[in-house]
Amino acid sequence: MTHPDAFAPGEPVKFPRCLACDARMLPNPDGPGLWCQFCGTVRADDEAHALRDRAATAGSDYQPPGRDPFMSADLHRALDQAWECIQAGDLVTAAYILRQAQRTYPESADIWYLLSLTTADRGEQFGYLTAALEAQPYHDYAWRDKGILEGVIPTGDAPEQADPAGPVEAEAATDACPLCGGALAHDAALGAAVCAHCGFRPGQPRVSAVRSGFDPLEHALLQRRFGFSREWRIGARVLRCANCAAQSTLSGAALSTVCPFCGSAHVLVADAVGSFEQPDALLPFRIDRRTAARSVDHRLGAEGRRGVVRGELWGVYLPFWSFTGAASVTPPPGSEPALPGAGDMPEVLVGGVTHPRQPALDNLMPYDLRGLLAYDPRYLARWPAQVYSVDVIQASITARACFKHLARRRFSGHDWDTPPAVLARTDGDYTPPDTPFWRAARVDVGRLEYRLLLLPAWTIILYLRSGARLPALVNGQTGEAVILASFEDPDRILAGAATVPAQDLPQPRPSPIRPLRPRR
Repeated sequence: MTHPDAFAPGEPVKFPRCLACDARMLPNPDGPGLWCQFCGTVRADDEAHALRDRAATAGSDYQPPGRDPFMSADLHRALDQAWECIQAGDLVTAAYILRQAQRTYPESADIWYLLSLTTADRGEQFGYLTAALEAQPYHDYAWRDKGILEGVIPTGDAPEQADPAGPVEAEAATDACPLCGGALAHDAALGAAVCAHCGFRPGQPRVSAVRSGFDPLEHALLQRRFGFSREWRIGARVLRCANCAAQSTLSGAALSTVCPFCGSAHVLVADAVGSFEQPDALLPFRIDRRTAARSVDHRLGAEGRRGVVRGELWGVYLPFWSFTGAASVTPPPGSEPALPGAGDMPEVLVGGVTHPRQPALDNLMPYDLRGLLAYDPRYLARWPAQVYSVDVIQASITARACFKHLARRRFSGHDWDTPPAVLARTDGDYTPPDTPFWRAARVDVGRLEYRLLLLPAWTIILYLRSGARLPALVNGQTGEAVILASFEDPDRILAGAATVPAQDLPQPRPSPIRPLRPRR
């Protein structure tokens, strides 16, 4: 026997096994000493009394992820005992303790979580973890273990990734023509990869990605919480040319460049720290350089063209986060809605960069996403792509607000002809009307899924006779052009498609009938 004074302060209480059935004994719920829950044996010797008294005053060995100062001492004690049994490998006793505690505390997420550790059956584990998350959303332990079961995150801790002090070496991929060894690059007019030297076109089929590539937003949250995603951007990367072995610096705002020494096209495939997420789908260019220039020329008009000396054009892929989800409107009690209050929402796009600004993106819309193709780095061999600076978590906040805005309009009978893809606004709030109905109604958004898209655009700088410069943009699919006031004032549009600011619902108008004044 162990003398009671032999225990060190803070050491967890280890209960002995029953001499009759070899099960682990527990504090006697009906009196002093220890008790076996399987055969009913009771120990009332000095050691049993000391162990029971010490268990009643011992500090917690199980630390819940949420520090609840109002947690019952009995519940905390039961969690400690179950955790001790789990550590000792006595899963049967741990499950028994938890089931007994669950009769008194049926909504405890910690009980459900510890129950998942008492079984090796993956189905039972998944059920226990799901119940824990229903009782306490984002319970850290249950959330992590459920993500491991689903394969969203790996087991173990996330690898430590220090911020680089200087440029980071990156791999580059250059497709070579099988006939002459020249570089293959995507041609917008032909819609295929073409050798710039001999014109060879490989006959490789393109994979459509109209409705593919979506991932649950919860997975992104889970990966970020446990350190398996990166949010920061690297200022510079080192690109090694696969053709001439020269190295060139690639800025953090682009994914692709051209080797300044041999002119071959290169695509950044990955870097040493995994600082950006690979796109899921891409919309190829349909407008070539000459057509883009004509679109800007037409938008300028005769008077505007006389003031332009020259222009420079670059094709670039702009990143957009695409979201799908469902929204529901719960009207206040007693109201009689005339329209259904739930349903799937159209696809919502959120700009992944802060430049171009929201007014410019509004004028570039719409894009026909039916032409989306699965991402292939060869499409970036000729035109670069910006790396997103707005991450998916930030973008999801804007998407939720837009989904609620669309649900309110649909519930009220407005905008049933909403386009398949809607650009969410990041420069203002979607505010519901200040009416009794909408103050009491509840709008919920669920089942959010996302993907990262690259959409084509031409960026243009117009040099004027006065010495000023005008930025312009052209939709790389439709040819829609927009001319901005200046680089210093990028929110002001000089020429572009007519756009209407986002409105939630029409505000109630005052009655045109003037009330009669009572006679005195």
